Amino acid sequence: MYDFQDSVTGAPHVPALLLVGTGEAGLDRTSQAYRAIRRQIIDLTLPPGSSFTEASLAQKWQTSKTPVREALARLRRDGLVQALPRAGYVVSPITLQDTDDLCALRTLLSGEAAAAAARKGVQASALARLEALSKVPSALAAGEVGLEDSLRAGIEFEAIIANSSGNNRFGKAIVDVLDELERVLRMAALIEPEIASPPGEMVAIFEALRARDADGATKTMRQRCERVRRDVLQVLAKSTSVSRAHIEIPASSPPQG
Repeated sequence: MYDFQDSVTGAPHVPALLLVGTGEAGLDRTSQAYRAIRRQIIDLTLPPGSSFTEASLAQKWQTSKTPVREALARLRRDGLVQALPRAGYVVSPITLQDTDDLCALRTLLSGEAAAAAARKGVQASALARLEALSKVPSALAAGEVGLEDSLRAGIEFEAIIANSSGNNRFGKAIVDVLDELERVLRMAALIEPEIASPPGEMVAIFEALRARDADGATKTMRQRCERVRRDVLQVLAKSTSVSRAHIEIPASSPPQG
């Protein structure tokens, strides 16, 4: 049984998935509403395209509209919801273009963070945790853990590296990307449940970090990120919503005969 929260407790930047089940003591009502709505969007309880109003959410959580309104304003800035004129809100869609952009950003940020962590050196306790997490894909292949465990392991793995980079901006930016990526990965898993990290991929990153090999850490992390990018785009392209989409005529002028 894997405990996915001990290694990030107290870290500057923690992915939303690893905060599930933790207490909300000290959070104001707006932060509580923000965290609750954001979690439901990320885990697809509120799926892309679903609509709701401030009043419906306030009634659901038995709170006033003000914290819900303020939370939704933050979610709009995050790009997770869109306002509908006089009709409430809608959860932002997952598109191939936005997914490609998100994955490209992850490759860039996580690759640089891995290099920085290797140069700086990862603390022994964090290295031990990374080693344990790197074995989860093999455990998944052997049927010892489930897909949810694998998802949590992958996100925690990258969060530890981001927080070990020594760059606070890297940490925050990467955790924000991981939160958005979780929603995409869950959607991909619904379409194709067999999607998973191959055994050995995270092990190679861990070994580069342990050796303080900055070039190796960058290379192996980028390879992982680009593999996920290819897999996810291929799976999302299989969605019926994509296959049934209208093909638009290009804006450029048609060739002259």
